[in-house]
Amino acid sequence: MEYPLRSLLPASGVLAIVVSQNEYRGINTTMTTDHSFSEKIAGMKDEVRGLQDSSERENIEQTAVRLEGLNYAPPLVIPVSDFLRLTSGELLAEIDRIVAMPDQEACALAPDEPEKCQDLRFQFISVLIYYYKQLLLLRQGDPDTWDEVDEIYVHD
Repeated sequence: MEYPLRSLLPASGVLAIVVSQNEYRGINTTMTTDHSFSEKIAGMKDEVRGLQDSSERENIEQTAVRLEGLNYAPPLVIPVSDFLRLTSGELLAEIDRIVAMPDQEACALAPDEPEKCQDLRFQFISVLIYYYKQLLLLRQGDPDTWDEVDEIYVHD
């Protein structure tokens, strides 16, 4: 599937969240070479392959419908309705799509800094994986994760 780049406004807030998450995971978010970028993407894809999603399609759909009812809207570069129904295999395909996205699209948030394209791709993928992990917990009915979602989307 092809998706136009969604606005990640406020960009500074999104990037701050991702950088904090990456620092916690010990990932250097500064890209220096194509080789290091490829290695980091390969590591992220290995991480996705290691995630356990035993959800049946019915559970995936029920979780998606519930989250859509809350207007759940994480800052993603794909439509939320598609994200909520992703499997790990589809997430891997989405990572490949982001890596292959044209520089014009990847650099939309930093048009005057073309060297940032790899950094932005890395950030887009980091955000997807972060929220996918949360989505897996929601599909499993994890009460703490549902409490976080409720706190953000119901109680505010």
